[in-house]
Amino acid sequence: MKKSYFKLAAYGLIALLLLPASMWAMKGTISEIPVSTKSKTAMESFRQGLMSMDQNDNQKARTFFMKAIDADPNLAIAYLYKSGTDLTPKEFAMDIQKAKEHLNGASEWERLYFDYASTFLTSDWNKRLNVGTELVKKYPDAARPQVELGFTYVNGNMTNKARACFEKAKQLDPNWIGGYTAMVNTYLFFEPKDFKKAEENALKAVQLAPSSPGARIALGDCYRAEKQLAKAKDAYSKAIDLDPAEPDAYYKKGNANIFMDNYEEARQNFKDASRYDPSPTGAIPFIAYTYLYEGDPKSAMYYYQYAISKLPATDNEMGKINLAKLVYLQDCASIASFNGDATELKELLEEIVPVSEQIGNDIGTQEAKLTQKASVLSLEAMLAALEEKYDLAKSKAEQMKTTLATVTDPLKLDGYEFVLGFINMHQNSIPDAIEHFKNTLQTSVYNKYWLAKAYEAGGMTDNARALYKDLADYNFNSIEYALIRNDVRKKASSL
Repeated sequence: MKKSYFKLAAYGLIALLLLPASMWAMKGTISEIPVSTKSKTAMESFRQGLMSMDQNDNQKARTFFMKAIDADPNLAIAYLYKSGTDLTPKEFAMDIQKAKEHLNGASEWERLYFDYASTFLTSDWNKRLNVGTELVKKYPDAARPQVELGFTYVNGNMTNKARACFEKAKQLDPNWIGGYTAMVNTYLFFEPKDFKKAEENALKAVQLAPSSPGARIALGDCYRAEKQLAKAKDAYSKAIDLDPAEPDAYYKKGNANIFMDNYEEARQNFKDASRYDPSPTGAIPFIAYTYLYEGDPKSAMYYYQYAISKLPATDNEMGKINLAKLVYLQDCASIASFNGDATELKELLEEIVPVSEQIGNDIGTQEAKLTQKASVLSLEAMLAALEEKYDLAKSKAEQMKTTLATVTDPLKLDGYEFVLGFINMHQNSIPDAIEHFKNTLQTSVYNKYWLAKAYEAGGMTDNARALYKDLADYNFNSIEYALIRNDVRKKASSL
């Protein structure tokens, strides 16, 4: 999966960008979404958009959804699916609002899907689960509601239930790629992992869509997980051959090069990707990560700071500049906190606070504003811990918990538990640190790393070694993994 850089949506919003497409009406039993339009052009464009989204080509999907909207500005479902390709939180919120304004005359399915999609603005996971369940019950012959419900379970860390939904989708429509690609991601990133089963599903996706760059990319991800980096690189190269303008293929090829220690080649891959990527953040973070993998955090920080200095002073296009600035600043904050640089983190927080508040205002919901506030509080708590102001740090953590009290996302306190573990580690309260890190989501490599550190500090060497070895074999790119990989490699071989 291509990394999304919204970050502010850690408790739910960003999950919509991982959703599959949906369908249109057939005779007899309803197995596809009834789309309410009289425009043949809108219908055809919408169908092409769905097909592209199915194949993980969001850039093409976005173009088709925009064509559908141009042909029929009242087509609510087109706004909803375009939101899944949007580049900023502000644009996302606007598309959900536009869909709401055009629900008159929409089918029941479309109206239910609006209810489903709008929960990502309010982080209302409970409602999302209820609507997803209702979609499955009302349309039992349709495969895609099963996948949408499955992703809801993924967001709730209910992997077994999610896989059951994805398996049902495959049974209902064996020729649809969506059930297979959904299954790939759960086997790659969620426990219990099974890279061979992920590969089997990816190969089926390639068989169903041999001309799809997205299917080849999914297969490459499987090879990367299996430590077959040369095969992964070849799969990504094949995706580029199929579509030379597909940025994700270049990004993934760059990631493979990183884990082959080909840093210069990786940086070139990321620069190539930026030529085709409309994302407001583009290749900047990926290039910065290469310096972290090389053990040079100062160069990574400098690269981000240079990128920030080149951003326009005003943000007049869908919040793109604010989003880019927040991403760069948050990654810098991650580097500073990891390296224990309280002075740098304090300076960064002064810049982060106003930009974070603006992002929350761009989304517009109370839940989004609270999520942004909690994100800032987490950084303030870690800063206080680095400054050895432990009472203040714990007070900030408790404020974080209180701030998120009305949010229904079941994973909302993951960050709170991490922060408490971080504070306890710096306070040398190792047993407490272990308990808090154990309460975090272990699909996060960063959470798992800090749990390993706590085990090591507590003399539980076998537990620490097992986690370090597991992390050393991880071949997926992120700011978190770029920070920990070098240490993980050392610990895995020395403990």
